[in-house]
Amino acid sequence: MTPEIIWLMAIGMGVYQGLHPPMGWFMALSRGLENRSWRSVFGGTWPFALGHLLSMLVVLLPIAVVLSIFVPLYMMLLMYLTWVTSFGLIGCGVYKLIKPEHSRFIARIRPNKDIRWSFWMGMTHCLSPIMMIPMLIDLVMLNNSSFMGYDAPRLLIYSMLAVALSLVMVVPLILVATATALTVFMIFRLFGTLRYWLNLDLGWAAMFIAMGVMGFAHGIEATN
Repeated sequence: MTPEIIWLMAIGMGVYQGLHPPMGWFMALSRGLENRSWRSVFGGTWPFALGHLLSMLVVLLPIAVVLSIFVPLYMMLLMYLTWVTSFGLIGCGVYKLIKPEHSRFIARIRPNKDIRWSFWMGMTHCLSPIMMIPMLIDLVMLNNSSFMGYDAPRLLIYSMLAVALSLVMVVPLILVATATALTVFMIFRLFGTLRYWLNLDLGWAAMFIAMGVMGFAHGIEATN
């Protein structure tokens, strides 16, 4: 797997999440309809993207620190981590197929706490940080001693990879979510939300399983 494919996969995940109503655009649309202003729609998606970004950084940055400590001592650790996370992704995908509903914990968060709600949505339902772990490991394997061609300490390299991977997913997320919310607000208004609904949970669960299978296959290929 090349770095370009990994970055494109992260962008694709962001686009998919941006189209998913629970990840910001539907609530931003509701705010715009309530205030009867497109400006409310435009400013309603960034808190959800920020919360999602924080959820990924909370997971990926510690992983980057652990990798910077142990990878120089034991390179096979990457293979083991790849296999473990790949099995975890497959397990998460199967679980989400069986129980697609949101965590009850999220329902207890107040509606005006957008960033907090999005943070825990990413951690407990979307599980995007978990899906990003194998991608970070693959990037570490492909960029073991440099970042964008520049040599630097491993801790800095891996941390920059974690931040870059998170941003590459979140930027498409907020752009697509904002565009979707504005389009529905300008064209369909409330009628469109009552007549049509877009549920992407099934596809997201299938993506977990596909990512797990790909990560497991990549780990086997790297050991041969």
